Amino acid sequence: MLASARSQRAGIPKARPGAPAPRRAGAGRGSATVGYDGPGHVMYLSGKKCPIEHATRYLTTLRLPRPGTVCPAE
Repeated sequence: MLASARSQRAGIPKARPGAPAPRRAGAGRGSATVGYDGPGHVMYLSGKKCPIEHATRYLTTLRLPRPGTVCPAE
């Protein structure tokens, strides 16, 4: 069974591109979420330029992206 079908049966809403990310326990001051306006999961080694730039900037300077940051689909 696909993970998305499992998630939908468990009552977890399907993600929509451009929709705000759900609130996470413990998320708040000192944390950030970078959205991705496309399908799939974006990982650091995905080859997608925008998310890699945000992750690298944080890892090298500890500067968080601005609230509401969304990378366009590539």
